[in-house]
Amino acid sequence: MAAALAALLVSACSAGAGNGENQAEAGGSGATLVKGDANTVNSGTAGKGGSITYVLERNILNWNPLGADIGVATQLVADVYDPSTFFSAPDLKTVEMNKDLLLSAEQTSTSPQVLVYKISPKAVWSDGTPISAADFEYVWRASDPRVCPKCEVASTMGYDSVKSLVASDGGKTVTVTLSKPFGDWQSMFSPLLPAHVAKKLGDDGTPDGLAASFNEGFRYKTSFPDWSGGPFMFKSWQSNQAATLVPNPKWYGKPVTLDSLIFRVITDTTQEVPALRNNEVQIINPQPQVDLLRNVQALKGVNYQLVRGLRKQMLLPNLNNPVMQDPVLRKALFTAMDVKQAISKTVGQFDPEAVPLRNRIYVPQQTPAYQDNLGDQGSGDVAKATALLTGAGYKIDAGRLIDPKGTPVPPITMRYLANDQILQTISELFAASAKAIGVTVNVQSTDSVGETVTHQPGKDFDIFAMTWVGQTFLASQYSQAFMTKAGLNFGGYSSAKVDDLLKKALSATDPAESAELLNGVDRQLSEDGYILPMYQQPDLLAYKSNLVNVRANGTYFGPPYNGGEWGIR
Repeated sequence: MAAALAALLVSACSAGAGNGENQAEAGGSGATLVKGDANTVNSGTAGKGGSITYVLERNILNWNPLGADIGVATQLVADVYDPSTFFSAPDLKTVEMNKDLLLSAEQTSTSPQVLVYKISPKAVWSDGTPISAADFEYVWRASDPRVCPKCEVASTMGYDSVKSLVASDGGKTVTVTLSKPFGDWQSMFSPLLPAHVAKKLGDDGTPDGLAASFNEGFRYKTSFPDWSGGPFMFKSWQSNQAATLVPNPKWYGKPVTLDSLIFRVITDTTQEVPALRNNEVQIINPQPQVDLLRNVQALKGVNYQLVRGLRKQMLLPNLNNPVMQDPVLRKALFTAMDVKQAISKTVGQFDPEAVPLRNRIYVPQQTPAYQDNLGDQGSGDVAKATALLTGAGYKIDAGRLIDPKGTPVPPITMRYLANDQILQTISELFAASAKAIGVTVNVQSTDSVGETVTHQPGKDFDIFAMTWVGQTFLASQYSQAFMTKAGLNFGGYSSAKVDDLLKKALSATDPAESAELLNGVDRQLSEDGYILPMYQQPDLLAYKSNLVNVRANGTYFGPPYNGGEWGIR
């Protein structure tokens, strides 16, 4: 997540984004490439009625959007039923307050830091219960390890510094006082969870009851949320098939024009374009590949966007497993990997501007914060990788790497998400480069990112080829990814120096100071051989040309960030 609203001025990532005028380039008799201002492209007035189906590429196993093992698919659906205080706009630089939910949200004091949220008097949950300070308090209690040490939450940032949370105006004003500065305060309370529902799910005021409601209740393992604070609410959910949502009758914002919004699960990417062609679905947001993009471009009556956002392809090592605990070995593996070659064989085939990503935290559009901190890692220089190993006492004997104690380095397991041809190719290339320095890599797929990153039996990994979906709240997001024992620290990384730099970055309110601290984090990660960034994943969004207000959003919120405004001409 990122430093406050004006922390970083990030260039719009929309391919060809220009002066705010919507532009369209028709591909002959095929699909139309839509360009324009990232935040307003494809704006229009919707007619009344109709249904839109949006494709989810992964099944949903956890409906708690604040949970530690949340998947992207959960967030995409949560956009339209679970209200957030702020959201990241498509241009990657704008953080917008949810004007339906809030009248205002302000920092009224810096010493101590005081945040005041004024909730709209119209804002209610779908059963008519007012959205109030109680809901803010529930999210705080569940996200603060001092209050709920057993709550399996994705982010504790900011919540672990709450000194007090006071309700006034009948619960419609929330005043939060922090014990230490938190630059990314706009990332807090996004989304909210209904406190009155939490009580039904086990929250009895005790830490154990709170944990039960959060870890188990809001997951809805065998059902689905029967409440809403957004424009839509659930009608049904069939695992591995579809979630059907209908307008929330208690919705307090701009009127919804659709009769229903369906999120259909299609895990086989090759089936998405045929489904769009046959009008079985109206929106797809797949990871682009050469044939898939060409098939989209050949469709009639379809618009598409191809943008470069905050989705990053990375190689994540698992430091919990003994074989990956030596930073020298990790650095050697990453040095032997040729990222340019991987790009040329995958994403470069349809995105000629794709280049190696040389920073884990920033992307090239985020100049001047973006710096190359990788050194030789990603270069494909097998000779330098070998020299790293031999300098540390390793040797290669008969094509097999022997560690300094004389023990052969065992085979390592590398996973990628099933049906992702690009990540499969990257994994196979990594295995080939590792073989050149005497390491055997067994490439295996997984059908669940959540179960893999939480190290479930049979799904665990030594290296994971994965997509990291960024937000504009950088200090918060990467504190959760890199701080010792943080909620999104899936690789088990720990560094006292990085912990200190991140704590300082969380308190920094000056963009330049924050950037220097976060680049210090990135430099230390390179020194420790933790995570190899590959490239920015292009974001392809294709939709029927009669849809309005549908647009790409290359942040964690994704295209449904404004799903309540979607409609049909």
